[in-house]
Amino acid sequence: MNISDIINDIKLTLSLQTVALPFNEPTEKVIEQIIKKSVRTFSQFKPWNRECYQAIRNLQSPSEFEQKMGIYILPNVITRTHVMYAEAELSSSQYQDEMAASNSFTVGTPFVAFGSYYPQDIMNATTTGVAINKYAGVTSKSPTSKWLGSNKIRLYDFPKDAIVKFTAHCFHDYSLETIEDSCYESFLQLATLDVKISIYNTLKNMNNVGSAFKEIQLRIDDWSGAESARESLVEKWTNTFHWDDPDSIVFM
Repeated sequence: MNISDIINDIKLTLSLQTVALPFNEPTEKVIEQIIKKSVRTFSQFKPWNRECYQAIRNLQSPSEFEQKMGIYILPNVITRTHVMYAEAELSSSQYQDEMAASNSFTVGTPFVAFGSYYPQDIMNATTTGVAINKYAGVTSKSPTSKWLGSNKIRLYDFPKDAIVKFTAHCFHDYSLETIEDSCYESFLQLATLDVKISIYNTLKNMNNVGSAFKEIQLRIDDWSGAESARESLVEKWTNTFHWDDPDSIVFM
């Protein structure tokens, strides 16, 4: 998506190319600043999903104490824009491979030779099997993570030599280049409402805007309902979108 196309479409839709707005900046700059709010709102429903891989030994922690607790700062490569949520999963580790091979032989009850009939032999084998299975369960815990906000994440049960895959839901870049073209109409709808709201509220509160207000006054009479329309749009998206099923949302 291209920010220039969005700005031009908004100007044409609202006929702003024929009006001299009473701002110190060109109309394009005014619209560009307004739709930054649109980007932040849109990102909550259709985030910029980013991934990266990093070895635990190369991660940074806010402090030595937090490092001992498994708290790390997300890699810079996925924090270019504001991160709303992130999670981590184990990609690979030598420890994981060794445990997988070991567990394939140890899990289960040890073999009791055919013909063994002493109760003590059977009890010993059973007890040993329980212990081995318990140990295997402890040492093969699935690594998990907890998002702490402020670009911090806590890793649980990750091997020290692990390669970690990070997945983050981020704000889109203000250039709009990170928003998919298939979402163009949806974003345009939201951005147009935000422009209506901002310009309407600004002009109606100006005591002296000269002839500029007279030229646009009739055109913005219907903009007074833009705020209500925006609330309805956001509510609609809120009721239909879920992060755990990003393909479920249908932008109209």
